[in-house]
Amino acid sequence: MIKPSIYYILAFDTTDSVMAAEARLKDRFLITIMPVPREISTGCGLAIRFREPDEDAILDFLDSSSLDGALYKMNTKKIDGKHPIERIR
Repeated sequence: MIKPSIYYILAFDTTDSVMAAEARLKDRFLITIMPVPREISTGCGLAIRFREPDEDAILDFLDSSSLDGALYKMNTKKIDGKHPIERIR
């Protein structure tokens, strides 16, 4: 399997939100709970990483759900010591 050059992270303000999102997402996507990268600042130290970079499917699901997380696209390669990151939603 080829390692993707980008991945998507859903960050939340509370641990309860992360746990609720995991319950809804795990049957639809390959996900992992991970520490929030330092490039992202949130009130909670946990985030959900989507292991398959299918932005359209992720956005479609988030648009039809009530999840309140912030979605980020992060590059797997560091530039100037940091992972380039872009807030998507």
